[in-house]
Amino acid sequence: MQEFFDLVEEDELVKILSNAVDIKSTNPTGNERPMCEYVEGLLKENGIEYSIVPVEKDRYDILAKIKGATKKDAIVFTGHMDVVPVSDDEMKRWNTPPFTSTIKDGKLYGRGSADMKSGLLSALYAMILLKRNNITPKRDIILAATIDEENYMKGSRALYKNPVFDTAKYLVVCEPTNMHICNEQKGRTWADICVHGMTAHGSQKGVGENAIYLAIKLIEKIKHTEFKEYPDTFWRTLAINAGVEPQVVPDRCVFTVDARLQVGHEPSKIWEKLEELIKEIKDENPHFDATYEIADMRDSWHTDKENELIKAISSSLENLRTEPCFETFSGSTDASKLIKNGLVPVIIGPGDLAVVHRENEYVELKQLFESCRLYMDIMTGL
Repeated sequence: MQEFFDLVEEDELVKILSNAVDIKSTNPTGNERPMCEYVEGLLKENGIEYSIVPVEKDRYDILAKIKGATKKDAIVFTGHMDVVPVSDDEMKRWNTPPFTSTIKDGKLYGRGSADMKSGLLSALYAMILLKRNNITPKRDIILAATIDEENYMKGSRALYKNPVFDTAKYLVVCEPTNMHICNEQKGRTWADICVHGMTAHGSQKGVGENAIYLAIKLIEKIKHTEFKEYPDTFWRTLAINAGVEPQVVPDRCVFTVDARLQVGHEPSKIWEKLEELIKEIKDENPHFDATYEIADMRDSWHTDKENELIKAISSSLENLRTEPCFETFSGSTDASKLIKNGLVPVIIGPGDLAVVHRENEYVELKQLFESCRLYMDIMTGL
């Protein structure tokens, strides 16, 4: 494999990533198009066949393919093209311009450098090297570059039952894992809960039914409810909104509950528990009324360490003289949607999850180069 590893031109890969980080593909509000066009340009320039999958106006996924010796059991590499915005307060904490790539002390700084343009461009560059050097992989290699991962995952949703996955078997998600093998991912689900009260004039003591106070009762129950069978599952209130005018007792209070689920814990069980809590309060107060609207349910998943994909990645890391290390991925990724196409998933990529979605995000260049060599080894060896 050393001859393949030697094909990686590190300066070229850094330039490709730097150009990508300079693109402000923030989401919300869905500004991925310039990044999509950049990825398309790289594919065209290197003669790699691809197609686009429209998602919304000016928003689309990209599916690229390099044909292997067989179509059977293709390997899908995936990464998202959107990045989270930088707030005004966060901007003050950056030491470098967040949307201008900056290289310092062996690290490339900038929004999206770790999450996850480094992983995406590393996989794409590995495909470029295969194409450039007329290397035919054992099986088809597919790249799925998605939009909207940082919001509602509309991009990966749009790929459900796409024909390109008909012959695919494996899914490599290039999210930042510090190059550790994440063979399982936690689930996630969240909902907007609306507690209903009754309006009244704010000057009249004891009149009306204050929806804020009613909501607090439910929020407190949620706060103190644990899931004993799944101790690593937790849920919490992350947003709240209420009020008509300052002088009116509010008759609606809406708050968002976000749940992070231990592997194996079904998202639907969270909302069954919520219904139990609502009933408890109704039994105490017949006037209490609450409804909820589930925004999304993302399943957890687990891939056995003895699976062919995991064993191949472990072997590839050993070829890179890196000891395989296993972890559970705590966030949610496009894998939760793409596995519905029957794919066997794993997450591994450059960057540290602890430095993303915050000031001074960076990726170590050493990991960038290592990930590209790893992806090449997977593409040619599995």
